[in-house]
Amino acid sequence: NAQRLALMKPTAILVNAGRGTGVDNLALAEALQAGKLWGVALDVTEPEPLPQDHPLWDCPNLLLTPHVAGGDHLDQTVRNIVAIALENLRHFMAGEPLRNRVL
Repeated sequence: NAQRLALMKPTAILVNAGRGTGVDNLALAEALQAGKLWGVALDVTEPEPLPQDHPLWDCPNLLLTPHVAGGDHLDQTVRNIVAIALENLRHFMAGEPLRNRVL
């Protein structure tokens, strides 16, 4: 929450690859916008996917990845990755928007 984020040094880098609910993303966006943290890396958010109008998208020093830190330990995960990649290839070839695009 905002109180815990305020305890961090301004040179701190916050990394969350565990649970999206582990960090208050609105408070995190405020801290980043105010320059209270050096940087943030998020592989998970709450909600997920992060809505297009969420303030985190406009934050400096933010690295946001699409929930890939867990790896591909399950066969279904591999199938999902391949399906999304093939769908995106079809979209790309047709000049259409890609799914799960990180800007």
